[in-house]
Amino acid sequence: MKPRKPGLKFEDALPHWCPNAEFAQITNAGSLSLPYVETYLNRVMLRAKEVLTGPKYARLRDDIDLFVKQESNHYRQHRLFNQRIDDAGYEAVKPIGAKLQVDYDEFLASKSLRFNTAYCEGFESLGIIQAEFFFAHIDDLLAGADQRVVDLWKWHLGEEYEHRSVCFDVHKAVFGGPRSYFSRLGGFFLAVKHLGKFGQDVSDALLAFDRARMTPEQRAASIRSEKIYRRRFNSFALPRLAKVLSPFYNPVRRAAPRGAEQFLLQYE
Repeated sequence: MKPRKPGLKFEDALPHWCPNAEFAQITNAGSLSLPYVETYLNRVMLRAKEVLTGPKYARLRDDIDLFVKQESNHYRQHRLFNQRIDDAGYEAVKPIGAKLQVDYDEFLASKSLRFNTAYCEGFESLGIIQAEFFFAHIDDLLAGADQRVVDLWKWHLGEEYEHRSVCFDVHKAVFGGPRSYFSRLGGFFLAVKHLGKFGQDVSDALLAFDRARMTPEQRAASIRSEKIYRRRFNSFALPRLAKVLSPFYNPVRRAAPRGAEQFLLQYE
């Protein structure tokens, strides 16, 4: 793991940063979640670090530090891009983000470390799948895209692959034994449901704003495009999500997405 700062600038970037506007907006919904979720991840990992004392966990504590640095760089860069979405007038997404922040504050205030580390691992298991999808399965969707936004996601998801096992290892270290499997599954299902709802609500709001300015024919075409993309992603993700349910699942065994390691070299 290496914390990298690509220094990307988005002053003139557009919310529709690639030819397929529906794909762009669904992806933008993910970007809008990251300042909330990754700040939360860091807070949970630093709490876990406090209980992982002694030489046995020295390397894991170092991994947590690198994880936190990578995630901090991620949400800072996404904030810069997200400002372009704010500037474009998508006001309806702001209360949805505020609700997500309230949820995470509640998790930290009232839920156990077991609960929070399990949720974090659930989220991180989704990131590995997103990385594989983005690097190897959507070249056609990225053709003609704003390269800065493509680079933002490839840098981010490449580092998600690098630190893919940190939350898994932390959850297992803090709550080892057979029960940790069921705890992990609970966190996985919660993260899928919780963040899935956020993503759907935000992408719906973004697309509703766009479609309010369309003709009926354009609106129908946009709805068709959205459905095609969602089916495409689901057909890719669902078999891979099923593998997370195995009691033998360990993210460290996942192969690197095509081209990810080479891509990250430019930011060394």
